[in-house]
Amino acid sequence: MATREGSLEAPKRHPIDWKNPDFYNELSLNQEMERVFDICHGCRRCVNLCTAFPRLFDLIDESATGELDGVDKNQLGEVVDRCYLCDMCFMTKCPYVPPHEWNIDFPHLMLRAKAVKYKNQGAGFRDQLLSNTDLMGKLATIPVVVQTVNAINKTPATRKLMDSMLGIHADRKLPEYAADKFRSSAHPNDTFAVINGARTPGKVAIYATCYVNYNEPGIGHDLLKILEHNEIPTCLVEKVACCGMPKLELGDLETVEKLKNKNIPHLLKFAQEGYAILSAVPSCTLMYKQELPLMFPDDESVQAVAAAMFDPFEYLSLRNQDNLLKTNFKKSLGTVAYHIPCHQRVQNIGKKTRDILQLIPDTTINVVERCSGHDGTWGVKSEHFADSMKIGRPVFKQMAASNPDYISSDCAIAARHIEQGIGESKAQKLHPLTLLWMAYSTNTDNTDHQLPVDSDPPVINTIQRDEKLMTPMTRDSLLTLEAYAKIRKDFRAQVMTHKKNRKIFLGENITLIFEDALTIRYQIQEMLHVERIFQEEEIIHEFETYTPLIPNGSNWKTTMMIEYPDPAIRAAKLATMVGIEDKVWVRIAGFAPVYAIADEDLERETSEKTSSVHFLRFELTSEMIQSLHQGAALSMGVDHPAYQASTDIVDVNIRTSLLNDLSIT
Repeated sequence: MATREGSLEAPKRHPIDWKNPDFYNELSLNQEMERVFDICHGCRRCVNLCTAFPRLFDLIDESATGELDGVDKNQLGEVVDRCYLCDMCFMTKCPYVPPHEWNIDFPHLMLRAKAVKYKNQGAGFRDQLLSNTDLMGKLATIPVVVQTVNAINKTPATRKLMDSMLGIHADRKLPEYAADKFRSSAHPNDTFAVINGARTPGKVAIYATCYVNYNEPGIGHDLLKILEHNEIPTCLVEKVACCGMPKLELGDLETVEKLKNKNIPHLLKFAQEGYAILSAVPSCTLMYKQELPLMFPDDESVQAVAAAMFDPFEYLSLRNQDNLLKTNFKKSLGTVAYHIPCHQRVQNIGKKTRDILQLIPDTTINVVERCSGHDGTWGVKSEHFADSMKIGRPVFKQMAASNPDYISSDCAIAARHIEQGIGESKAQKLHPLTLLWMAYSTNTDNTDHQLPVDSDPPVINTIQRDEKLMTPMTRDSLLTLEAYAKIRKDFRAQVMTHKKNRKIFLGENITLIFEDALTIRYQIQEMLHVERIFQEEEIIHEFETYTPLIPNGSNWKTTMMIEYPDPAIRAAKLATMVGIEDKVWVRIAGFAPVYAIADEDLERETSEKTSSVHFLRFELTSEMIQSLHQGAALSMGVDHPAYQASTDIVDVNIRTSLLNDLSIT
């Protein structure tokens, strides 16, 4: 009877029978490896996925017989060591996965081999160290120690020593540790009303992973801000430990069970109370959604937590399907090269991150769907570093091909690996959650990321000019995070009052927001606050980025926003408005119109459409300024074939506020 290749049914994972004593029987293991390896040898479809399969095929091809029986069985461990359990062979390539009668599950066979090796030999100091992510994070983020650790990880001499003594490759760029851990600095907002959707719970509990907590807390903070923006009540899961994925990859299944016993009771409480549990690291999400349920198939608590666990963008996408996700984006992202990590792909949720990012106007998402080759600690190790870079080479090329503005991956470690592989590039590496928050953050009255002053802001209600607004802003005038937190609430209210007199509406769909020292100071202080920026070089970067938007006494500088609530209508309108930013004008009675100088920092339009946000500068002569201060009429407008509107500036408070930007010489 002929055996058909492949199956019309979806791949089906069987439980991992790791409690069975036969699981650790080396004779039984070797027999199963020989059976599976012989099938792989006859198929070879997975040769381009990783180095495990090429090594297997090289061993066979170089053997005396050219078949598996000619391979020294002691060498088969080399295949096991090269497998980093990405699951791509099972999910995308192998035609013989269950329910096919040959029942091939290569990754779980490799997991079994790793577990047998660990049970018999244990693990070396390096592997134990790298897999203890929680302990490493706690030690490395001790005050003062954290600066030392980060410095050591960047010092060539020390890295060479780490390479020779620990087997951590000297050329691998390692993530920094954060001085302020996510869990200790997070402020989730649980005050909103719970609005459940047909597909989504209306409240969220965040499972803070080791990486987000210790290395990149900004990812967690951005997730919190996204949820708060969407008015979803949110809290943190308390008393969590590592998810266990590093120990799983090491084959230390007993420690995986210990970590499961620590985490599941805390997670179960939220699952039973109807929360969606979100984890911002795909490997951790996968651990709870797939690996633990397969290791503990009869544990109802594990199954309940798995049902409540969501990838963040999976949750947001379902929220969007429930018509409960805000899509009032105001900042475009340009071109994003986006990599889908393996541990997200195998969750079978589809391209949810891409789907959400594509909702952002004037944004192009170029998707790369291939393993980057890093996989947790595997690509850090000296013996695997070269293979890691080799596997990632096609990804590096594809990610760089579009000359993107941003490179991004849901797996922050993969993104760091890709950034290293690409080398010099204009592209900035940012997590998809950070990109999404950026798109939101100039939204909601355009105030989420505008910025502050060290004293009470002036209230302008007379023709008299306030000289404080004309005082140059300096780095030293910025408040510390602690000082700003104390006055933030009152200061924000005062700035919002001030900004009401800085807005000009041109028709129903275009708004001009005139910037000045106060609005830009608020923008900078708020950015420092929400991003928890305290390092001097980063503060200087924010200062130098925003202060050019302050008028210098002879001009007005403004943010122009083209606003259509419906994304489809907005896209169609922007396609007809190419060049509109050059057609915006101001007119002082007795003088010719002054047209805007647009987007000096960055080109924001293409031949096919314009952006929904532009930055404009209007240069005025001394005669115009003198005339304005003497009472000349002021009007503003836009004259484009697709959009015409104008308005006379007669409100005394608005006129006074704008005249405060202009110096009489």
